[in-house]
Amino acid sequence: MRKPRLAALLASGNAAASPVVRVLAAAQAIGPIASTSFRVASRIAHSVRAGHAVPSVDAFEDCHLILIAASNEAIDPAVARLAAAPFDWKQRTVIFIGQDLERLAPLRKLGAGTATVAAMPGLESRVFVLEGERAALRELRPRLGRAVRVALIPPGARARFDAALTLAGHALFPLLIAADRAIASTGISRQLADPLLEKAVQRAVRAWLNARRKGWSTLGGPDDTRLALQVEALERENPAAGAYFRSVAKAIREFMQ
Repeated sequence: MRKPRLAALLASGNAAASPVVRVLAAAQAIGPIASTSFRVASRIAHSVRAGHAVPSVDAFEDCHLILIAASNEAIDPAVARLAAAPFDWKQRTVIFIGQDLERLAPLRKLGAGTATVAAMPGLESRVFVLEGERAALRELRPRLGRAVRVALIPPGARARFDAALTLAGHALFPLLIAADRAIASTGISRQLADPLLEKAVQRAVRAWLNARRKGWSTLGGPDDTRLALQVEALERENPAAGAYFRSVAKAIREFMQ
């Protein structure tokens, strides 16, 4: 199988900290590296142990895939530098190692294929999320090791993807806080309460996964009368936790219907 051409890297800051850059470097898929100066580019090449420093993005002429590893503050100047290069952009794909696809709009207007890529939280260098067209996936995929999986989502879907992670992560915290306050009010010790709450969450996740496979009717739900009594009891003991529980109970009824 023919080895794909090396990808160019326009980087600033600590590019070596990026899981995407580390994987590409390990696969020896990085060629020319440009930055704010040749000195910085040389430092980046040394830190990632791949590629070679070049004085300007003009040296990217032979690269069909260009990756940008830059902070949100540095991405716009980086895009402007590329847009000023005398390239036929219709033959190139630019991927921002970040989450804001619209920052690449100037290059897309010139004809370049654009996408963003980021490591899946918690899975780091094993699973990446690519927002863009399938053509961008075809460019990136061969340059990654076989152990890396890439989840492709269409342009404009990143915010919804992030919403899912927020709901499954940070949005769960208030629920756990309310549950913790409810069980603390009963006088049960921490040694018993903590594993009890952990097991309850694990059972809920397993039940949800099972219901998604076998049908939502298998999931069941709390009895409305008992649920109302629980809400009222918690509101008397802890109004803040009770108010949150009331909103959760409403959501339970709506989603379980």
